[in-house]
Parts: sequence; structure tokens; C-alpha cells
Amino acid sequence: MNYGPELKDVIPNSIRALNPDLISRSSVNFIEAIPASSHVLVLLVDGLGEIQLQEYGADLFLTQSTIASPMRTQFPSTTPVALGSLGTGETPGQHGFVGASFFLPEEESLFAPLRWGSSPHPISMTPSTPLFEWASENGIDVASIAREKHRNSGLTKSVLRGGVYLAAAGLDDMEKIIRDRIKQASAPALTYVYWPDLDRVGHVYGPGSSQWLKELSLVDSFIARLANVIMENGKRDISLVVTSDHGMVYCPEARRIHIESSIDLTRDVDLVAGDPRARHIYTRAGAARDSAIRWQSVLGEDFTVIPREELIECDLFPNFDPDFYQRLGDFMVLARNDVMLSSTTDPRTSSLLGQHGSSSEEEMLIPLKVFHSGLNA
Repeated sequence: MNYGPELKDVIPNSIRALNPDLISRSSVNFIEAIPASSHVLVLLVDGLGEIQLQEYGADLFLTQSTIASPMRTQFPSTTPVALGSLGTGETPGQHGFVGASFFLPEEESLFAPLRWGSSPHPISMTPSTPLFEWASENGIDVASIAREKHRNSGLTKSVLRGGVYLAAAGLDDMEKIIRDRIKQASAPALTYVYWPDLDRVGHVYGPGSSQWLKELSLVDSFIARLANVIMENGKRDISLVVTSDHGMVYCPEARRIHIESSIDLTRDVDLVAGDPRARHIYTRAGAARDSAIRWQSVLGEDFTVIPREELIECDLFPNFDPDFYQRLGDFMVLARNDVMLSSTTDPRTSSLLGQHGSSSEEEMLIPLKVFHSGLNA
């Protein structure tokens, strides 16, 4: 199914809504749902997939948006990949964040962007220019609102830097900061808001669990209050854009295959990276082809094994920069249905019930909801 725009198109279209002279319609996939605005707030709710929203969100305020359409996140469907594309407007093949973890040949080690501090240097990791920084340099009042711990993360400094950073401890604090931001920002203004807790709860208890539904309700009430705030400023053409980075699949313990428990899987393998549903596998020299065939034979129809060359040829990584070739595994293993590949490489992640990273609609489809205070709401 083709849903047109992708997550990478959200910020370019938000900038275009603020100043159409900065970004031409032909340079990105056009998102008509984001109207001309004096202030665009982009709220990314980590882990809120469109399929899960359709299944569990019938009574939510969020589903009442009159401007709404699903779109796709980037592949692999995991947070650092998605945020790299959100922050740069580029595909993972262009910005170089190709998984939850992946091999960095220049460091000769695995690299996990969500656990990244100052090394390697954030600016050296990608040739892409952060859109927030670019927008700020071109006359847009830019701010990011998230928890304090993200302020100096490598991911923030690499692909999400630009404008001012406003730290918020919780949803109530975040709401107050957003209210102040709406009052004080100079038009045109762009505000990025990141909320991580739905993803955290979904990982631990699974999407659709009582704990997940409770957190979803809290997030929905927060969104309803934000929508009311912008409606109170009806003459200012403020848009609230709600989206996510990925969906999630419930993976019961009985459906886990542990890589290191199989000699046929570990033979000739040097490194295991990525997510449990989207593994990058790096093999010893000369062993990639035979290893990929063996993995497919062992794992069967619940998994798809794709060699590195085919990952690029079949356009899973469009516009791929050859400089990032060795960041990809010699092959990737993508999960179908509700299975996953656990590993001693990431024991905590491998123990979780909620997983993502693969190419299913449950993981790849994300919401695009727009609430607008102006005449075309």
C-alpha cells in the first residue's frame, strides 16, 4: 500500500506552511493536511502506531481530528532511524542511521544512537544538515520541548539541534511550557515536542495492555488540552501536528528465537545488531552468502533474510549513500507475524514484550493528525 508522504516529510512541510518560499513543493512529498500557519507544533508520541490507534483508539479525542491520514515511518521502524529522518528530512540511506544499533567501520565497533553521548562526535556521524538549525538560520523561531536527559544526547546534537531547548519533566510541565511558548514565540514559529512514555510502557507490557491503554489515555487528554489551547488562539493560524516514529507488535515469550542458542545461527557470525525484529548480521569474510542461506533455512517462513546488496536494490534503503555501505549488516533478518530474535547482545531489549523494527504495517504505519485554529480547521 502506498500512503504517499513519510515521516521525513513532516518538518519540511511544517516549514513550508510557515514560509512557502523556503521549501518548494517539488522538493518533498507534499502534505496538504498541514495548512498555512503562523506557528506549527509537531508532537511526536513515541510508539503510537496507526494500526494500534485504529484498534484501541475509537473513543479517543485524537481520532476526532478532521484532518487525518496514515503515513509511513522510515525503515527500519525504530526510533533513532525515524528521528534521524524527522530531523533531516532525508531517508536513512542518506543520513546514515540504519538501525537501533549498527556497525561503525571507522570505530570498528557497534554503535547504538539511543545510548550516544559525545563519542563519536555527533556532527561527524552524518552529512545531513538538521532542519531545525537550518530553519532557525532562515528566520523561523524554533524550539524543542522534551526531557532534560535528551538535551545533550548525541542524537539531539547530530540531527535535532537548532533553536532553543526547553526541558519538561512530565506532561503537566510540558503543557505549561507549550502554553508559554504559544504566547511568547515570534511568528513564524516551529515547536517540536517529544513524548517517550507510551513506547516505554508498550515495550514492557505490550501494546493493548491495561498499562498501555492507561498511558494512551493520558497522552490523548494531553493532546485534547493542547488542541483547546490553539483553538483559544483562533486568529493566529496555529497548527498542532501529531505523529509518531513507529508502531509496535506484541511478541510473546513463546515466539522468541534466541540466536546464541543455535550453532547454525552463530556459526561464522561476528556481530549481531539492530532490533529483535530487524537484525543486522555481520559475518566473517567470505561467509555472508552461505550464512544467509543457512539462516533462512533455519528460521523458516516467519523471517525474511535479505543480503546487503538486495537491501539497497529492493529500495528498503532508498537514495543510499555508498559511504554507509558497511554500516548495513552482511544481511538483515526481518520478522513477520509476532516473532523476534533475542540475543545476548541486547539482553534487556530482547526480554521485552513489545517490539518493532521490521516492515509490517503494524510497525510502519504511523498517524498524521492535524488540529488547526484558523479558518480551514
